[in-house]
Amino acid sequence: MDSPALLRQAPNNWNFDTTYDKGPISARLGLTHNDRNIFAYNFQDGADGGIKGPNGDVYYYPHTQVDAQVNYRIPHAHGVHAIVSMLNLNNEVFGFYQGSEQFPIQREYYSRTIAVGLRWTSNPEVK
Repeated sequence: MDSPALLRQAPNNWNFDTTYDKGPISARLGLTHNDRNIFAYNFQDGADGGIKGPNGDVYYYPHTQVDAQVNYRIPHAHGVHAIVSMLNLNNEVFGFYQGSEQFPIQREYYSRTIAVGLRWTSNPEVK
């Protein structure tokens, strides 16, 4: 008998975040993990290979991602901040499989995303 979890319910999810705020520098580093979790119910009794076969339920692959951001308040620039935002620093792949990981459906490769910019605020108290 099949007893699947609820959609998007993973057995283990966790986040680890650390921050640094001193003077004009504000930095954040985040590590996020989601275990495999069910995306869609598909399995039907009697399907070839059983619940772990190529006709099993559809799952997200486990996913662990590292993100970071640094904000530098430029001295004497009246509310101007330089910002660097970095996503998926570990280049983690995203995707789906059916039944078990040996039956991939879709793999998505995003690489790293790095954005650099300036932000201005009219309130000099905002840090």
